[in-house]
Amino acid sequence: MFTVERNLRGHHGAITSLAFSPNMKQLISCSTDKSIILWGLQQKMKAFRFTGHSSSVNDVCFAPAGNLMASCSLDGSLAVWIPNITGESTFWKGHQAAARSVAFTPDGRQILSASDDKTIKLWNVHKSKFVASFNSHTNWVRCTRPSPDGNQMVSCADDRTIKLWDLKSGDCIHTFYEPKAQGNYVEFHPSGTCIGTALANGVVKIYETRMRKVLQLYEIHNGPVHCLSFHPSSGNYLITGSQEGTLKVLDLMEGRPSYTLYGPKGAVHSVKFSPDGDYFATGGADNEILVWKANFVQVPDAADVSSNNKTSVKTKIRPSIAGGLQGVDVKKIVASSVTEDRQDIEDASVNSKRSSSTEEVDLSKKTMEMQISQPLEQTGNENKTEREKRLEMIIHDLVSQVDVLTNTLLALEQRVTFIEDQQKENLGPGTSYLGEKLSNVSPPL
Repeated sequence: MFTVERNLRGHHGAITSLAFSPNMKQLISCSTDKSIILWGLQQKMKAFRFTGHSSSVNDVCFAPAGNLMASCSLDGSLAVWIPNITGESTFWKGHQAAARSVAFTPDGRQILSASDDKTIKLWNVHKSKFVASFNSHTNWVRCTRPSPDGNQMVSCADDRTIKLWDLKSGDCIHTFYEPKAQGNYVEFHPSGTCIGTALANGVVKIYETRMRKVLQLYEIHNGPVHCLSFHPSSGNYLITGSQEGTLKVLDLMEGRPSYTLYGPKGAVHSVKFSPDGDYFATGGADNEILVWKANFVQVPDAADVSSNNKTSVKTKIRPSIAGGLQGVDVKKIVASSVTEDRQDIEDASVNSKRSSSTEEVDLSKKTMEMQISQPLEQTGNENKTEREKRLEMIIHDLVSQVDVLTNTLLALEQRVTFIEDQQKENLGPGTSYLGEKLSNVSPPL
């Protein structure tokens, strides 16, 4: 049912993110080796390497029209690229810490970015202008994605919350709390009525956005889940990738895991369906990209007769709690060996390198760098050594963790004080059994 069609090698570091082009002719990947590669998926198509970020590239995506690409990096920078050999790009320093996630809105006019500076930012692509900042998270924001209609977005952070936002007003509509682990990745279901969440404790959850409750829960991995991807056309299937190096295929109609795929030789950091749902790509710690053929059996449905009806998929997801590790019949599929696909990779990073320096801006090639912060402050940051930047990031991370611990201690102190006050009120004169009285005390919600 699942076969590996391509094995792409060219990166010298772990693969961090993948994305198919809308026309299915190209695949883009980014890596900890600071580079982005645009792969040709058709015969005689060349691959191009883009460089310009000064640190690991954490996320990459295509614009809906396929005419632009966006990327973000551990150095806090964002970039918009033209996907061809010229390597024309626009760089800007958008965050004060590592940028973890980047995504185009469905209309292709704006970009969402998430960062370790605890913020989510919205940018206008064509005007190269900062639009808004969302500041409700209290710890590093790992991922943010827009809804299919572009009216909402979802985000997850190390503060163990999943937040649903209104993009127009900027308000946080609802917060889902995860008491056991933080979310590593979030994505909207194609219908826009559900959210898939990959958690660090090996659990995958499906949230319903209207009733705002957990619709499905899968305990399927032995390690952190790093990524997931919904089938784009039917929405009936979900593929997840984890630290343990396995892929799980979930049947959302049946509410259970159906297949376990073995192929990657290390942690899986990214998995993405192609726009038509016939293929999906995986990448991770082994520096390789596998392109899989997915022969899903389409279940006929009366509501699917009209190709314009995209909301029918929401009725197919039913409430379910499944433990994929025990008691569930899961088929295991091992990827067959595929000859390594060695494409000639040409360097397309000449113009992008120029755009990273404020002294070599070429306006005719549209590589002007956005000046978000003050010019003097930005110039000082550019002159800093790589070691100084790393030290600053480490210190910033430690300060953030101290803030979280301080808030936790304050919450515990308030809880203890509340319980003591309740004890004083409930303990009357002549009471001989302290345990009976304490059993009546209820902790605050």
